[in-house]
Amino acid sequence: MKREYSDIPPLYSEILPGLWQGGTDNEDTVDRPGKLPVVSHESEFEAVVTLDAYAKPFGWYVKEYRFCFPDGELDPDHVGEIERIADWAFIEWKAGLNTLIRCQAGLNRSSLVTGLVLLREGFGPEKTISSIRSKRGEYALSNQSYFRYLENWKRRSEEHTSELQS
Repeated sequence: MKREYSDIPPLYSEILPGLWQGGTDNEDTVDRPGKLPVVSHESEFEAVVTLDAYAKPFGWYVKEYRFCFPDGELDPDHVGEIERIADWAFIEWKAGLNTLIRCQAGLNRSSLVTGLVLLREGFGPEKTISSIRSKRGEYALSNQSYFRYLENWKRRSEEHTSELQS
C-alpha cells in the first residue's frame, strides 16, 4: 500500500497499545474487483469496527462491527448506536484483542469512535483529542460536530447519570 502524500497519516496508527485507528485502502473497497480474503487465521487485528460502507469485510476469524454513517453533522438519531459501537470496541480492546477502528480516510468517523473509547478509558476530552491528533495528524477530528461531541461528552454523560438518579 503506497501512500502518495507526506501529510497523509499511515493507513493504521496505534493510538494506545492494542488500540488502532485507521482508514480503508482505496483498493480495498467493494466497488473494486479483486480477490476476497482466503480463509486464514493470520490477521494483525482480532476486532475491527468499520464505519465506511464501501470497505470490504476485514476477513476470516476477525470480529467485525459495521455501522456506516456519513462524515457530516452528527445525527442525533445515530448517537445511541455510535455510543454502543464505542462500548463494543472498548470491551474488545480491554479484553486484550488487537482492535482497529476504521473509516474511509481514518480521520473523522474513526476519530469520533476512538475518542469515545479513550474517554471510557478515563482520558479527558483534551487528552483524547491530542492523543488522536498526535498519531493521525492535524486533520484528525476536522469535523467540528464530532470534535464538539467529544469535547462535551463528559458533561453530557454526567447529565445523563444525574437524570437517571432523579
